[in-house]
Amino acid sequence: MAFEIPPSLGVYGDEAIAKDILSRIWGKRGVFTCTVANTRTSTIPGVSEAGDTPELTMFTPAADAELLINGRVTCMKGIPINPGGIPTPATLTMAALDLSGMPYYIVNGGCGVIPSVPYFYTGGECGEKITTGKSVRNVRESYEKGYKLGEMLARAYDFVVISESCAGGTTTALAVMMAMGVIKENLVSSSSPKNPKELKSRLVAEAFEAAGITPGSLAEDPLRAIECVGDPMQPANVGILCGAAKSVPVIVGGGTQLSAVIACALKLHPEIAGSIIHGTTRWMMNDPNSSLVKIMEGISDKVPIVYINVDYSESPYEGLQAYEWGFIKEGVGCGGSSVACVVATSGKVTSKDLVDKVHEIYRGIMGYD
Repeated sequence: MAFEIPPSLGVYGDEAIAKDILSRIWGKRGVFTCTVANTRTSTIPGVSEAGDTPELTMFTPAADAELLINGRVTCMKGIPINPGGIPTPATLTMAALDLSGMPYYIVNGGCGVIPSVPYFYTGGECGEKITTGKSVRNVRESYEKGYKLGEMLARAYDFVVISESCAGGTTTALAVMMAMGVIKENLVSSSSPKNPKELKSRLVAEAFEAAGITPGSLAEDPLRAIECVGDPMQPANVGILCGAAKSVPVIVGGGTQLSAVIACALKLHPEIAGSIIHGTTRWMMNDPNSSLVKIMEGISDKVPIVYINVDYSESPYEGLQAYEWGFIKEGVGCGGSSVACVVATSGKVTSKDLVDKVHEIYRGIMGYD
């Protein structure tokens, strides 16, 4: 019988590849990883709203990791929120992991604030501002250790989900993809409906000047692009993706930040196309201020986008309704883990089940009765 994609999931791109990959992992055992890292780019005022202030963005990745693993945050007071009290997308990730029963691990790609949880470490350090033109150290070491980790995970599981929490990461993603020439304009998203496109483009231009590179000049050297203008999440996840995807399918869970990871991975290992799904949310697909579709068209026509049709418009909580108004959209693998949850449970878990679980988790975190 032909494989049918359930209503909880949507597909953009090559539907035949999407159905082939989904049918191979349907009801199978997956593993979820979230690579947390910091770039000091996030502390430049206006770049990131993944924290109540620019300084607090340095705590967001560690806090997300603690929330996923411990169910509470110890590195800061409260939970990671956007200005206005909008909760971290980790709440949806927690719901997906809970409902799927999928094992999950944190990868430390290079943190300034270390999470108080067990993690895999790939040898990275906290990233500098991209305007230095020397933003990431230990890129090759982090890539190679990530690659080994990807191989290890692929031996134990039928599919692997990779994701990120790295505030400021859409700016570094834009810089890396422009350095590689896969995009020529600013198409990346933002955690705010007011995407600070001019600021990001100006910072990328400054970074290129400092690094002595031009758009497209590092088309054949993605690791050098990361070293100059990227962030420490990128080499770790590029490694995990390349190491795992040669053996098992990989769901790359995230928005435009993870597009840069896919672009780098396919340049290093083009043969893994056909084993990768870009897993995300309908909020990301519907964002009027960015275009994941155009970015992926510039990278490869062999990587379909599969998105979860979660909808918070009927939620009783304004903090969650804000996702429908253009806030957050993605992060902490919320889209990829939700797609994986539907896949791992053979479609038994629906997008409505995920919303119900998010409400339960959100009430618990916020202390509501």
